[in-house]
Amino acid sequence: MAVINHAKREINAKLVYYGPPGSGKGALLKYIHQRIKPSLCGPLKTMDAGADSLLFFDYAPFERSCLNGYRIRFHLYTLTGPVSHPGTWKMTLKGVDGVALVTGDDHESAGEALQILKTMLSGYGKRLEEVPRFWLSGIDGHQQAGGLTDCFDAEHRGCYEVATGAGVLPSLARLSQDVLQRLRDEFETVPETACLQPAHPATVDDVHCPDQRVVKPGANGDICVSLSGSNTMQVPLVIGEGSGTRRYSLTLTISLQELEAAVPNALESPAGETAPVAGSDGSGRPTDSACDVLQQEPQTADKEWRAG
Repeated sequence: MAVINHAKREINAKLVYYGPPGSGKGALLKYIHQRIKPSLCGPLKTMDAGADSLLFFDYAPFERSCLNGYRIRFHLYTLTGPVSHPGTWKMTLKGVDGVALVTGDDHESAGEALQILKTMLSGYGKRLEEVPRFWLSGIDGHQQAGGLTDCFDAEHRGCYEVATGAGVLPSLARLSQDVLQRLRDEFETVPETACLQPAHPATVDDVHCPDQRVVKPGANGDICVSLSGSNTMQVPLVIGEGSGTRRYSLTLTISLQELEAAVPNALESPAGETAPVAGSDGSGRPTDSACDVLQQEPQTADKEWRAG
């Protein structure tokens, strides 16, 4: 689940490169780190996670804010080498927003890795099919069975080469774009018209006033309240969100100030301001591709990469 930092106006999303030992996860992360513009990328760090080794870094896919004034920052994680404790992988997957499954050319370990990944995500109440994902395999890896092709369609799987890094950057671009779209859908500001059109109008019977207060309709259809004790009242709200609705209870604290001999019967609550969380930046959705932060990939490999 993405973490919002309102002080920095950032939305932090977590991408995890998961796979069996020897599939090249560490080499892929190092390759990605070298291909991202240094001005948008944090340092590559290694941290001991018990007996295991955690490799991670973060980067911003856009130089400017892209979700209603908030900037996106992706945090990439993987475990390198043999993992001695399965719980380390589960902790690494906690709060994940996107998963890259890296399987290499080992047909047998690929299907097993998929099942373990599903089990770990289910421990957090998530299904792999509901999470943005991409499958990276060896050149002949797509002939593997074990339900991999059922879980990853043609647009969400690709081949890669550890030695040259071929196929790594396009897979990151697709995965990050899917995560970004999910963030837009999740944090997009509700249109003002949706807020002004409740699912059904509140009636006198819907209003809850404790302490034996009298609630009755006024001459013009307004709600008249006779206070005797606590100065709070509750009004139910039903707000439409996409194809569904959510129910809320609005609690009003009433402060009365007599201006005339007869006090008007209408009660108004001040309109609140909605802090921007995510959505468009006011000038339309950005057309930048997640690959915009990536430096030009060389025509030939300039460095050899070893599997992590």
